[in-house]
Amino acid sequence: MTHYYKPGQPGERKLFSFTIHGYTFEFISYTSLFSGSGLDDGTRLLLENIMVPRSGVVLDIGCGYGVIGIVVAKLNPLLEVYMTDVNPLAVKVARLNASRNNVGDRVVVLQGDRYKPVEGMKFNAIYSNPPLSAGMRIVEDIVLGARRYLTGEGFAQFVLARGGEYLAEKARESYSIVDAKSKKGYILLYLKP
Repeated sequence: MTHYYKPGQPGERKLFSFTIHGYTFEFISYTSLFSGSGLDDGTRLLLENIMVPRSGVVLDIGCGYGVIGIVVAKLNPLLEVYMTDVNPLAVKVARLNASRNNVGDRVVVLQGDRYKPVEGMKFNAIYSNPPLSAGMRIVEDIVLGARRYLTGEGFAQFVLARGGEYLAEKARESYSIVDAKSKKGYILLYLKP
């Protein structure tokens, strides 16, 4: 399978923290990873509007260094959290960050392209700030492909800097509920099968 990750140097190691929903998180990252120097505005917006199931299994797809999945794991200790990324450095750092933020026992980080590492699984929620730099075909696959991996009562939440209106329209063909809200230059998508 062709994927969008291009190996290279990790860049400079960074350490940063932020507070959200009353919890303070500390993350290690590298400048070669998306938003490697600190929390990006799109992910922060998604986290400010995050919906967390009461129980079950959730997925952070294209997790990078693990921000979304780790915050969700902290917000609800009853959840089992899976995170996937194609980049081996991102996977390694996400595992370190899960332990650093005391959720490592409930977080499983897997390396692989898009949904491949969780093939056959079903989730109560799927989250992502998809990699727009990978191209719209990849982002579309992540957003529209989520439906196959959601339980009947599950939902997906995505934040997009561009292409959100297009994907909201495409999602209406296969999801029963599509809510697209514009906020701070981003589109927040909420999807239910």
